[in-house]
Amino acid sequence: MLLGADFPPPSGYIWIAILIAILDYIQYKYLRNFLVELRKNKKKSFIDNIIFFLIGGIAISSLILIVRLNLMLSQPFVNWITFIIVVTFVGVIYGILFWIFNYILVKYFAK
Repeated sequence: MLLGADFPPPSGYIWIAILIAILDYIQYKYLRNFLVELRKNKKKSFIDNIIFFLIGGIAISSLILIVRLNLMLSQPFVNWITFIIVVTFVGVIYGILFWIFNYILVKYFAK
């Protein structure tokens, strides 16, 4: 029934689920305007998309640092910067894949 699942789930699981739901809603709202922009100007939409996901990565990593401030205060500052860079980099990579996927959808299905 719960193959491979922790029972009960870890205490932080609910916060991750809530964060994912919030990010999903933000991405849904962003996608509505993004597709219109993608049809008009592909180059500008790519740059805007990367900036959106760059800011999103910085915001999410900063939010996680603030929420886990007690844990992070015991870590060296270089770990903070590394965490922010890694999460932001993952956000930018996701943004590139997001643009490519939607570009393909618009190119082949929106006529």
